[in-house]
Amino acid sequence: MASANRHNGQAAAVQDPSWNNQTAPAAQAWNAQALLAPRSKQAVPSPAHGYPQRSYPMANQFAGAQHNGGMVFEFTEVCYGMLQGKVLCSIVPSAKPGAKSLFGDNWFPPAKVVAKRITGDKSKRISLYDYTREIIGNIDEMTAGALTPLMDANMQIRTDCRIPARKKQPGEEPRSRVSKLYPLELVIYGPKKWAKPVADHFKKNSMVLRHPNRVDKGIKYVNYQVVTTEPAAPRPQANGRTLPNNFVPGMAIAQRTVEEMRSDVMGVFDQMGKNNDVPELEPSDLIVTPLLKHQKQGLYFMTNKEADATWEQRTTDSFYKARISSTGQRVFLNVVTGLNERQLPPQTRGGILADMMGLGKTLSILSLVCHTLTEAQTWAQSPLIQPEEPPQKPSSMSAALNTLGLTKLKRNAKTTLLVCPLTTIFNWEEQIKQHIQPGKFSYYVYHGATRIRDVEQLAQYDLVITTYGSISTELGLRNKRKPGKYPMEEIGWFRIVLDEAHMIRETSTQQFKAIVRLQANRRWAVTGTPVQNRLEDLAALLAFLRLKPFDDRNRFNRFIVDPFKACDPEIVPKLRIMVDSITMRRLKDKIDLPPRTDHVIKLDMTLEERQVYDLFEKNAQDRVQVLSANAESSKGALGGQTYIHILRSILRLRLLCAHGADLLNPDDMQALEGMTADMAIDLDSDDENSNKPALSERQAYEMFELMLNTNADKCSQCTKKLGASDGASIESEGQEEILGYMTQCYHVICGPCFKKVKELAKEQPGQCLFCPNQVDMQYIALKRARANVEHDGHIKAKAANNGKRTFDRYNGPHTKTKALLEDLLKSEAETAANPTLPPFKSVVFSSWTTHLDLIEMALDSVGITYSRLDGKMSRNARTKAMDEFRDNPSIHVILVSIMAGSLGLNLTSGNNVYVMEPQYNPAAEAQAVDRVHRLGQKRPVQTVRYIMRNSFEEKMIELQDKKKKLASLSMDGKGKALDRGDAARQKLMDLRSLFK
Repeated sequence: MASANRHNGQAAAVQDPSWNNQTAPAAQAWNAQALLAPRSKQAVPSPAHGYPQRSYPMANQFAGAQHNGGMVFEFTEVCYGMLQGKVLCSIVPSAKPGAKSLFGDNWFPPAKVVAKRITGDKSKRISLYDYTREIIGNIDEMTAGALTPLMDANMQIRTDCRIPARKKQPGEEPRSRVSKLYPLELVIYGPKKWAKPVADHFKKNSMVLRHPNRVDKGIKYVNYQVVTTEPAAPRPQANGRTLPNNFVPGMAIAQRTVEEMRSDVMGVFDQMGKNNDVPELEPSDLIVTPLLKHQKQGLYFMTNKEADATWEQRTTDSFYKARISSTGQRVFLNVVTGLNERQLPPQTRGGILADMMGLGKTLSILSLVCHTLTEAQTWAQSPLIQPEEPPQKPSSMSAALNTLGLTKLKRNAKTTLLVCPLTTIFNWEEQIKQHIQPGKFSYYVYHGATRIRDVEQLAQYDLVITTYGSISTELGLRNKRKPGKYPMEEIGWFRIVLDEAHMIRETSTQQFKAIVRLQANRRWAVTGTPVQNRLEDLAALLAFLRLKPFDDRNRFNRFIVDPFKACDPEIVPKLRIMVDSITMRRLKDKIDLPPRTDHVIKLDMTLEERQVYDLFEKNAQDRVQVLSANAESSKGALGGQTYIHILRSILRLRLLCAHGADLLNPDDMQALEGMTADMAIDLDSDDENSNKPALSERQAYEMFELMLNTNADKCSQCTKKLGASDGASIESEGQEEILGYMTQCYHVICGPCFKKVKELAKEQPGQCLFCPNQVDMQYIALKRARANVEHDGHIKAKAANNGKRTFDRYNGPHTKTKALLEDLLKSEAETAANPTLPPFKSVVFSSWTTHLDLIEMALDSVGITYSRLDGKMSRNARTKAMDEFRDNPSIHVILVSIMAGSLGLNLTSGNNVYVMEPQYNPAAEAQAVDRVHRLGQKRPVQTVRYIMRNSFEEKMIELQDKKKKLASLSMDGKGKALDRGDAARQKLMDLRSLFK
């Protein structure tokens, strides 16, 4: 859009009326000075790009301008950012004659258009004119509703509008008649004085000011909706842009957009802006611990979300906005779907508490429960309303279990039901004892064979704590029509709280289905990682919260997932609006934690360790090279056995880095004896057509563990993850006994697909359905109880008479263990030198329990006492280990498995953290460290990560530094979009990158 003509040295600017979107007179009922007055004087850094400033000389229209040397700095024109809207066109938009698209003749070039309003028009219609000065269409209702007040207010605000380049559709000719929505980019300019108020105005109207893709030369960019203080500069305009020789029209831009969108979605929760302005609420007298500011704000937020709300209140802070339809009736616009609804859906009482780990979410939830005890009593006495059966749609997450039907409720209860992993029960009990007045609050742990199953008894407690496994088990027994009492579904709970709520992210699991069946008046999902890798993680939480219409999977896919996959630029702002309406999230900068120092210690192997490692590494490298060379001739085929064999090679290298040959099993050692540096690679062991014995159970579970470690545990038929339990030990609960099935060539199949696969296999006897192998389609059932066994490495220790573990082959402490011993002995010396201070305590994390066994032997040899916590231990044993580490002044070390230590533990008694080996998923390391560096920590924390130099571990660190995961070996969910040949080639590329 043409900018306003400027006459330097004159008192006013003359503007071309045909190109001006400022048509309303200055005397308007909508007063800009009053309605856009800044709400606070807080300075917000502006993302300036260093361009020369341009002055706006119309100072006489505004009060309070600051003059300096004849220049009016207060009214310097700046760019506020870019809105993304739509235009309903009656004429196909087109650029000026002669304009060409960068992408070729099959694309329309960007079309510059002008936004204008008719003087005196009482509606909110904004028309668009093209280069012929004729109307081609009107801006969409939502964008026009936000923009109209600014255009009518004589605020010297202007827009630069363009319809982006787009691919030509059949029969679509410039200036022909049409009725179609087109995307519209509106870059907003105006006086710097109005930058903050205008940004607030657009936010109030659910409009997001994004980084513009162009800014007029000489104009500074000041966007107060942008979170980052140093945003990337807008991309240069198309003219003069150089394209690479291998550029495919549309492809590069689509790829860039996908990466940007993925980053935006994962960062939605970290970019929430409203949480600083939330009022504070003092807790109930039952809470004896003073709440920090962010916890008082959290308490206000949660009680406010649970309170009864009128439609006016609900449309103030949600993704619904009240509108008057063309027939004069009130309707409610769903900002995310763009659809008008006559009535608001049922109120969602609850939401997501997504504070980062270590911010005291446990105390926040306990404060909420204590604050609403009176309301809970009222709920318990209210009339019982039986749940309605959801629609019978296979794609509906809320209808996932209609084969059984919903359970009839027996009564409402005042009780809050807290569902958590088994590992966190101890922490919840400790927090209750620490923060709530004794004798004033009742709770019960619903777990184990002797638990209370009487509905009336359970309904007398203020809080019932149970595990995901207990809930899932009851559903499984109901499905099997097993006789017994299963009270969880028979109570109308006052509130359900899911701790570590991301545990239900897999919507195909019985665990998810059991949770969404439970009935309650209000619901909260508590998790520091609401979205881990996929948008579908959020879908599971919305289904639990019953946030309509997005609790239905079809609608979530249609309005959230599909636009995201299509790179729709509007979906991230819409997703942010939805998330912001139900979520409270604060980062660690909200509290004053002691400083944390992170160290990466690189160690050199001994000569013997290096010789063994080099032999195995060369064997793995040669294997990958041979497979790469053969891939093209076999059209990229990568059989299941070959792929798993490579993963096994990677596991060997990781074990060697951790504790040398001591962690290898007899088969590995036998292979080592026959290895030489110049031996040829024998691929016969990978020949999947060779005549071999059938796959054994031991091999199947070993391979499944590798799949779990590399995120490759996906059904070969439907690509859904089989998963084990994400570290939540079920402990005799029998949850989902069969996880899935494994074929003879290492393909895994989920339970729902198994019957179909068996039927298809009968039609093709002797042929694998998923790879070219000629095999009998025999299957091994993968049982959860066995798959959940803690990672043992490749060799198991034997129990001696004294309870300690011993090994047939032990060569003494590995280089890593020696370094650990040296650091621990230094801490012991510091403790002894400072007897008046609390002892220095250390937490040692490892992936493998067998590695912990070896570390135990080294600690015993130097007289360091310790406790231990791993996933195999009973609840009572875990509690004892935690108590000893916290309370026993002679125990300065606790050994913790990553699986057991990544969920809900409080290890603030320690101040030194040692991570013995890098993890496939860096988040697992971060979660483990956050169990020490969190609210309640009083001393500086030091973390140490041991890495073997010139080893596979360094490759893992490189991938982490590039924000990639080894889970990409399984294409991280992308395999569904690729054919099997492409998928195999992608796997080989990923594997090759690890051995360069």
